[in-house]
Amino acid sequence: MADTQIRISNDFKGINCSKIGHFKEVQAKIKELEKLNLELAHRHNRLEAIFNGMSDGLTILDRNLSIVFANQVQQRMFPDISMIGKKCFKAFFRKEKTCRECPALRSLESLETFQGETLIKSGAYAGRYYEWTSSPIKGTDGNVDEIILLMRDITRRKESEHKLMQADRMATIGFLAAGFAHEINNPLASIAGFAEGLLKRLKYPRTPFDDNMFQSFQEYLEIIQSEAYRCKDIIQNLQEFSRSSNDDFEPIPIDRIILDTMSLFRQHAKDKGIVTDYKNHLSKGLNTFSGKESQMKHLFLNLFNRAFNDMEKGGTMSLLSTNRGNQIEISMCYSGGSAVDHFSGNIFNPARFREGIGETHTIDLSICYSIVNHHKGEIQFMPDGDDNDSRFVIRFPVSLI
Repeated sequence: MADTQIRISNDFKGINCSKIGHFKEVQAKIKELEKLNLELAHRHNRLEAIFNGMSDGLTILDRNLSIVFANQVQQRMFPDISMIGKKCFKAFFRKEKTCRECPALRSLESLETFQGETLIKSGAYAGRYYEWTSSPIKGTDGNVDEIILLMRDITRRKESEHKLMQADRMATIGFLAAGFAHEINNPLASIAGFAEGLLKRLKYPRTPFDDNMFQSFQEYLEIIQSEAYRCKDIIQNLQEFSRSSNDDFEPIPIDRIILDTMSLFRQHAKDKGIVTDYKNHLSKGLNTFSGKESQMKHLFLNLFNRAFNDMEKGGTMSLLSTNRGNQIEISMCYSGGSAVDHFSGNIFNPARFREGIGETHTIDLSICYSIVNHHKGEIQFMPDGDDNDSRFVIRFPVSLI
């Protein structure tokens, strides 16, 4: 009996020791978890401080495009709405449905990062330009759990670019003004001459109208009408280049843009002894891309202007447009000039202003580069030192209508 009591007492001691050891282990785990929680809280605060210290607005979206986090910059961009829990298209654009070509959805589907610009057209923030980047956040299973959306207000920059492009466009048109005046003067001279002929014939109203006189009147009036419409087309073409840019991207037939721009230089080419040649090898239906028509006209206006300035002794300017895979390629080559700039560096870089090299042209070319880059294209300059030739090659992605 005594032995049994001693054994039971020892068993209870063993159980108590086991419980004490278990409690100590649990207590150690709790302390470890508390330490981890403190570390996680510290990391959370650090990340939040980093996000709030950014100059860009940052938003995190879930798979349903609901906002789960927005830093202070993003909230200041849209201060009149509580963002958390709201759909991004509702919070930013006051829309009731998903935006067309939504970058967040594209990132969800393709697992890729996308960049672009957008203009808010209605509501309290109408007229604001934003530059955005959408990036996927992958989970442990490799699927996208959330989307990071970065936004930057570039309204002032776009306004400055617009003013610079408009001033540059008007300066180029001023350069072509003499050619326009000469080109309009020719049809006006015809109109004046034939109108004078009609008035002379009308001095003899009692003379019976025979068939020959009636036919001559008809011919004179047809010529006057044709020349008047010619003047109208010249002026309308000029107005197309001088008016403000449209902010909407639309399908643009690049061959028509080239022909319209070349028509502006028609008289100037005659005066300077320059031959222009355009060969269009674009396939039907593969001659369009998505962009802004006025900016494309401005692009080719600047390139043609540069070529004409370089070709002081006349020469030939040749253009060729063709399809290269899923791209439209436009090659512009001009020769015969005596002042072709054979730069070894990047002639599209505005920093070249400080080098004192080709300052006027560098401004034009930096605008050209900006336009091409904005349309997701590329532009290259390839001088040929042996033949004193220069070649620009521009590529844009094809947009199927």
